[in-house]
Parts: sequence; C-alpha cells; structure tokens
Amino acid sequence: STNPNTGEELMALGLGDKIIGTCYNNAQLPEQYRDEYESKPKISEDTGYPSLEVVLDLDPDFIYGRSSAFSDKDTAIATHDTLSSYGIMSLSSIEGYKLGCDVEDVYQDFYNLGRIFQVEDKANEVVDGMKTKIAEVESKIEGADPIKVFNFDCDMDGGAYTPGDNFTSKLIRHAGGVNVFEDLEKTWNTVSWEAVVEADPDIIVINDYGETTADEKIQSLKDNEALSDVTAIKNENFLVITLPEVFASTRVADTIEKFAEAFHPECFE
Repeated sequence: STNPNTGEELMALGLGDKIIGTCYNNAQLPEQYRDEYESKPKISEDTGYPSLEVVLDLDPDFIYGRSSAFSDKDTAIATHDTLSSYGIMSLSSIEGYKLGCDVEDVYQDFYNLGRIFQVEDKANEVVDGMKTKIAEVESKIEGADPIKVFNFDCDMDGGAYTPGDNFTSKLIRHAGGVNVFEDLEKTWNTVSWEAVVEADPDIIVINDYGETTADEKIQSLKDNEALSDVTAIKNENFLVITLPEVFASTRVADTIEKFAEAFHPECFE
C-alpha cells in the first residue's frame, strides 16, 4: 500500500493481512484502522515513496496506491509498465488522477478491489454504507443556499495553492458548498491573493499536513493584509482537515458530513 488512504481502503475490505509494506505514513488513520496499519513494516520515509529496488526486495504480487506512486519521476516507485515487467501487478486509485473525480469513482475503487481480491460482497457492503450516509447528509441540507468555500493548501509562488476541478470540490458540492475555484481546469492550481479577495469565500478549509501546522497556516492568512476584508477572515471561519479526509477512502461520507456541519450548522441542530 503506497498511501494511508489506499491502505484504509484495503483494510475496510478485510484485506489488511495481505499488506506487507506501507509508505507515506505522514497522516493519521481513523482509530479503527490505525493500529493495524501502523503494525505493518514501513518501507519509506514518512513523506516519500521507496525506490524500485526496495520494492523488488519485498517481492510483492500487487501494489495499490495513488497515481503519484506510479511514474518515471525520481519521487515515484516506477511506472505500471515497469512493475509489470517484473511480474508485479499494480493499480492506481482513480481519485488521484481523474479530473473532476466524484464519489462514484471511489465506489469504483472498491468494486475494482472487490473483483481483484474476490471480496465483492464486502465491497458492495462498504459502498452501500457510504451511499446511505451521503444521502442522509444531503437530505438534511436540502434547500440550503450553497456557501462559498476556499480550500487553502499552502503558500506557493506568491499566492495560494488550491484545488480546481478535483475531488475536494465535489465533496464540497455534496456538502452544500461551492469551491470558489472549482472552474479552474487543473486539479491543483496556484491563484493570486487578489483572486481570493475577489472570490470572497465564506469559509476557508485548511489542509493540515507538512511542516507548517494548520494553526500557522491560519495565522498566515490572518496576517495577510490583502485578505483583511475577506468574509471568512473577518469572521475567523476556518475548518481544518487532513489530506486523507479528501482522498479516496471509506471516510468520504464522513468528510461530506464534516463539511456540511461546518457549512450549514443550522441544519444539524
């Protein structure tokens, strides 16, 4: 398993005993999976993938992970074709590479894994549970006016790194919000602070990962004089999330509920 969220998907299907190595362990999993996942051998640093040589030494049959693990970049393990040449099957989670990915693509991840490992009944059970919870959340916020959301990942090139047409934007939509930059054509983009001011979000979602803490990211936004008139800044309306919460996993429904409760608290009183 190359990433915590993909390991979580495998464990949700009862496949944890098949995991022989983990990577990129820089994010905490839900309590129900944490002990099992952390008991597995770590084969890389917390913020990177292992080399192909390290993986070959493990002699795995199958590798499942985010698309970032499968390329010819120095930061990746290897391409799918290269792994196949060594007799290793591999699969990318759809959410990691598909522009405009939505919850149906996460369901497809589970269906694919169910077929590969012959646990299709369990995959259907997991997906049905997610569908039910998402429907319950959407019914609670039905009729509520969408609120404007800015998802702040980090400072980059004198502006803000933020999602465009990606999975986070779809989760925000399901929760009764609209990402103010969802119309940008790439999954991730750098936008100017002027663009943030013009968008005037009602709430800012903070991605909590890396060396800069969520509190430090929030403080940097509050200290940025250019943003002083932004509604979310004036009202100090922030929501902190971890990256696995907006990656493909069993937590998709929980994340939509978390967003909805923050966007429309009056619907959950």
